[in-house]
Amino acid sequence: MITFLSPSLVMTRIVCNDGTISPGCNDCHKGCCSHHGGCSNSSTSSDSKDNSSSNNYTDSTPYENPLSSDNTLKEVTVNGVNISISSNMFYTTNSERVVIKATPNDYKAILTYNTNPELIIGINSLNIKVTAENGNIKNYNLNITREKILSDNKNIIIKVNGKEVVFNNYESEIIYLSYDISKLNIEYELEDNNAKAEILGNDNIAVGKNEVIVEVTAENGEKQDYIINVIKNDDPLNTEEKIDEEAGNLTPENNLGPASILIGIPFLGSLGYLIYAALKKS
Repeated sequence: MITFLSPSLVMTRIVCNDGTISPGCNDCHKGCCSHHGGCSNSSTSSDSKDNSSSNNYTDSTPYENPLSSDNTLKEVTVNGVNISISSNMFYTTNSERVVIKATPNDYKAILTYNTNPELIIGINSLNIKVTAENGNIKNYNLNITREKILSDNKNIIIKVNGKEVVFNNYESEIIYLSYDISKLNIEYELEDNNAKAEILGNDNIAVGKNEVIVEVTAENGEKQDYIINVIKNDDPLNTEEKIDEEAGNLTPENNLGPASILIGIPFLGSLGYLIYAALKKS
């Protein structure tokens, strides 16, 4: 404490711990103590007519710094990815769970949040609560969108006339179609209900070799073609023909070619058809 004497007044000043002089104890507690390390002592002053007396005392009560009110976030990461800090934060994933890590600006603040939440498909609104040292609370919203993983399942069961078709590398064995039939009777069952199927080339099947395609589109957009190989007979009277697999030509069961027999039919009339039928049976 430094005392300045005058003829009629004893003036006192407060010395802070760092040596700064404050005009008085009240002023000291308003500003000095918080910035200069606290007061070392305090005093009162009184008028003295004889300039010979003054009353002094020392206050040893420590001054407590105010509690922090900082309730803000310094950093937020989701699965190791930094999120821009704001009142409403956003993140997108296709994971069932995420790992959240939040850090406050003031180490004395308390955080309350779920560090490893389980997510539903769609938007998940999560709360991060920051409680400052002095009790002040601030809430942050973290909106995590979980996207659905789309299926790539393109499996299908295909039946023709009620019989399941066997595929090898997505191609069927040859199916023979008589002359008077214009399309296959196709039924199918998708393994994934979210997939779609479309039948192509099954309308007005032409004589000869044909491909009927069942195109399957998975939920994620991937496509797979299932090819049904079809040969349609070109003889309206011969529905029992077989295929020479090496040559790929139609071959009748008997030694008489259908063309040679059919040539005589117009001249023989109904008798010609009867002869043809008899030859077939023999």
